Amino acid sequence: MSKFQLTTVVRPILCLLALLIFSGCGAGGAGMIRLRAENWQPTPGGSIQASDLANPGDVVDVSDVLGLDGEETFWVYGVEADMGVGTYEMTEISFTGNGSTTLGSAIDFGGTTFNSGSTLDSALEATVTTFHSKGALLGVGPVMLKYIWGVDHLVFDTTLTGTGPGGGKGGSEAVSAHRGIDEWVPAFGVGAQFAMPIGNDWSLELDGELSGLWISYGDIDGTYEGLTLRGGIRQGSGILFGAGHRSLVIDVADDGTGTSADIDLGGSYLFVEWAF
Repeated sequence: MSKFQLTTVVRPILCLLALLIFSGCGAGGAGMIRLRAENWQPTPGGSIQASDLANPGDVVDVSDVLGLDGEETFWVYGVEADMGVGTYEMTEISFTGNGSTTLGSAIDFGGTTFNSGSTLDSALEATVTTFHSKGALLGVGPVMLKYIWGVDHLVFDTTLTGTGPGGGKGGSEAVSAHRGIDEWVPAFGVGAQFAMPIGNDWSLELDGELSGLWISYGDIDGTYEGLTLRGGIRQGSGILFGAGHRSLVIDVADDGTGTSADIDLGGSYLFVEWAF
């Protein structure tokens, strides 16, 4: 097994072990294990920048320059479990967008120049995998306040393909550039949940969570914030279905790769959750 493969396997296991050891009273819901699927429709926004040695590179707008201005639809999956000593959740949020635009002016991305007037094809991938422990802070009637802590894995990959200077005097040639951010960062947050019976074997459930932090960890500096709001109706202690809104605001710089990203992904979703 390669060092990369070993790191990929071992890190999530160590994260889960740490959450099991340093946890408090649970902040769970129906059943012992809950599986959740969300049909998320985010709209991307923000910008990216990639430097090369002394050249800081241009700030590239995700919408205007990369052409990623439409609503996308993706599936988000999560699992949450009450383990007696705490509640634990793992969620993977993945976004992939492709765009194409005609450049109004030349841009520099990671030391690669793309000519003005050329067609720029772009691919942006963003994945946030969360490993969180949740505990009860205070309960008042049907309302419970909770704390959240854990570790998140942030992955951003950007690939640009177009035409740049080359091929002799005044000529041009096909060029491409790729930059990415791949870091593990700690995360902390708070939340609240509400549950109330509304009929024979039916209940209304509302939940909100805000997590993230100001990051200065390893090569990463910046801010990271994730907001999730949802509401639904549960049948007994089993299936829950409803709607919600998820927003990710990530403004980070990776000194190791010379890449910075100021990305905003926000949109509504429909979801279903099975409790066992």
